[in-house]
Amino acid sequence: MARPGNTTALPALVLGKPEGGRPRCLPLLARYLGVAAMFVGMAGLVPLAVIPAYPDEASLAPCFIFPGLGAAVAGYLVYFASPRPDPGARLSRRQAAACTVLVWLFAIAVYALPYLAAGMLSPAQALFESTSGLTTTGLSVVDVDSCPAIFLFHRSLTCYLGGVGLVLILTCLVTQTGGLGVYNAEGHTDHLLPSAAKTARMILLIYNGLIIGGAVAYWLAGMTPFDALNISMCAVPTGGFATHGDSIAYWDSPAIEVITIVLMLAGGTNFLLLFLLLRGRLKAFATHIETPMLFGISALAALVLAGFFLAEGISGDVGAALRQGAFQAVSVLTSTGFQTIPSFAALGPAPLFVILLLMLVGAEARSTSGGIKLYRVAVASLGLGHDLRRRYGNRRHVTSVKVNRFGRRSALSDDDVAEAQTFVALYLLVLGGGAFLLILCGASLQEGVFDFASCLGSTGVGTGFLGAESAPAPLLIGSAGMLLGRLEIIPLFLGIEGLVSLIRRGASHGR
Repeated sequence: MARPGNTTALPALVLGKPEGGRPRCLPLLARYLGVAAMFVGMAGLVPLAVIPAYPDEASLAPCFIFPGLGAAVAGYLVYFASPRPDPGARLSRRQAAACTVLVWLFAIAVYALPYLAAGMLSPAQALFESTSGLTTTGLSVVDVDSCPAIFLFHRSLTCYLGGVGLVLILTCLVTQTGGLGVYNAEGHTDHLLPSAAKTARMILLIYNGLIIGGAVAYWLAGMTPFDALNISMCAVPTGGFATHGDSIAYWDSPAIEVITIVLMLAGGTNFLLLFLLLRGRLKAFATHIETPMLFGISALAALVLAGFFLAEGISGDVGAALRQGAFQAVSVLTSTGFQTIPSFAALGPAPLFVILLLMLVGAEARSTSGGIKLYRVAVASLGLGHDLRRRYGNRRHVTSVKVNRFGRRSALSDDDVAEAQTFVALYLLVLGGGAFLLILCGASLQEGVFDFASCLGSTGVGTGFLGAESAPAPLLIGSAGMLLGRLEIIPLFLGIEGLVSLIRRGASHGR
């Protein structure tokens, strides 16, 4: 969202005559940002609904009213002060990415303000908590056990909004030309239905249905209605914020853990696959390349972690080890971060390495989870194997690589392989850079790599280096890693490049 100090450059860009008679796109960009700001502001008022159930927290209402209304009014002014977009105006790829980055940064700032207004957190801590929620990471600097209910719900709301994607929700509301480009810039390239708006609404319907169903299941399993709604709002988006300091271990309930595993797996599944499953296309769901990987890796990791938990005394017996191993394997692979073990900091290097691998891989593409994603890992690995066979094996028997995608078997193109391998390499480079920055802030090698991998993969489990006692610098580095991971790195870089281009154009028009 453009700040008031930057609006002087916007009219020069918007009102200037377009070169070559091309449609002006900046009015479209400004109006989209205006709608986004209004939505962010109005959504920021939703936690006020908690006050009737917790009337003693009414004094905290201004902490949400002023930021929410301020954001909504700012968005209203931007929208109606912008000229009407030209017919046929479309956002370029960089403009769409710039719009996406601005929406996310604005939302992070707005949802950090209640923490500051209440005096709960410092500026760096508030930004960290807001970013963690919106990116569905789940790392927290809040003392959950003493946190007011209105702020617990605020945290869950940020997970809900960020899990399915701020821009996806906006696409349900905004259908003008250019919306599809912004929708894609956030990482949504799945199209269940012909238009982006219809696809977004269908995804939101599935998303909300899972959350409501999960909340009812939790309530039947013994949770209070407040806990059931909050945990479900964080399980499906694979966010990991909990209403108790012990996370899911607080209830010590096999039924609640099974419900949570189901919701986490649903959140870590490609929305298109969930759509196909709802339409009865079980074979297409089961044979898709990522489905056996998701369940197979979960099962294998569960057994491996159970062995480590038993060997290190984390679990008391084989049954408890299998139960905790299965839960933590799914929680980490889907980048949720819920816990049924006391602390990850107490684990030895071997189980931490297994958990690190799970964080890097992540669950399925086009889901609410983070990480590299199973599809990219599969394509990059198959492409590497094919290249090795072509270079060093029997060339007469080298054939194209085929995979099953949504029930159809098709060959991978060179572009498919190159795109996956490029992303994997870029992801690992960013991980190395972020870990090094945390090491410069005082983290050990293990802490730096593990905690930044958790931020980048939106996982939310850590060694404890990033927490309430951390200095501002590591918290801001972790926040940057969360945003990079949530926007899948490339759109964020494209967005920054687009913003720089807009600023340069504004400066040249202002001369």
